Amino acid sequence: MTSAVWLPAGDTGLLLDFCGFASAATDVLPDDDVRLAALRQARSLSACLAEMKEAGKIDGITDLVPGMTSLLIHYDPLLTSAQHLKTQISLLMSSQKNAPSSSGRRWHLPVLYGSDVGPDLEEVARRTGLSPAEVITRHLANELEVAIMGFLPGSGYLTGVDASLSLPRRSAPRTHVPQGSVGIAMGQTTIYPLDSPGGWNLIGKMPVPLFDPARAEPIMFRPGDRVKFFQIDEAEFTRLKQATEGGAMPLSPEMTGQR
Repeated sequence: MTSAVWLPAGDTGLLLDFCGFASAATDVLPDDDVRLAALRQARSLSACLAEMKEAGKIDGITDLVPGMTSLLIHYDPLLTSAQHLKTQISLLMSSQKNAPSSSGRRWHLPVLYGSDVGPDLEEVARRTGLSPAEVITRHLANELEVAIMGFLPGSGYLTGVDASLSLPRRSAPRTHVPQGSVGIAMGQTTIYPLDSPGGWNLIGKMPVPLFDPARAEPIMFRPGDRVKFFQIDEAEFTRLKQATEGGAMPLSPEMTGQR
């Protein structure tokens, strides 16, 4: 993995990019092995710094935000300085071993595919040189990982999509994307937790909301969760959608061991 680099993030922030080329500021992601190593390093360091902060062993950190290949560190300039934090954290990193794999949860999530619910399916097929059925098969093939949480409550960025489905976001974003829409872009999948604007390529729909304030746990995903999709028909989609009424949760994850 390329050496990590420090980047300024405003006057009270530091961005530590574990891929060494400011990948967090672009739509270009490194290959999967490098990205996963960077992602896990960011999570591991964030957890370690959070423990140190709680124990009073490091001063001035106000927030820690792990990213796809980076860690954003917010600090109080009245309590510490960027240079002091960089020195402390660099020493900590030099003493750390490789970031461990972690235990997590595995979700099996139902998706209704088709042009009616995924209006970009035919276009994705054309641009990838595949048939719509092949697009679906390849989207179902891999187990994905929730890398980071996104711009809406419950939104997760799922990495590990088959490389043949790697496309940029739409050049003209939609002003309205329905809740539950499943989209692909930049080698990732996302599921829209709420109705919102959006520019991902839509290929299907998932009936169980990722975010529901009526549930005991309103947000379904956590970073590090694993996700495997399976295909359903319209009748099953309707049944599962109805089963979520009143904050009910018809799905439950499996717990995974060390990986």
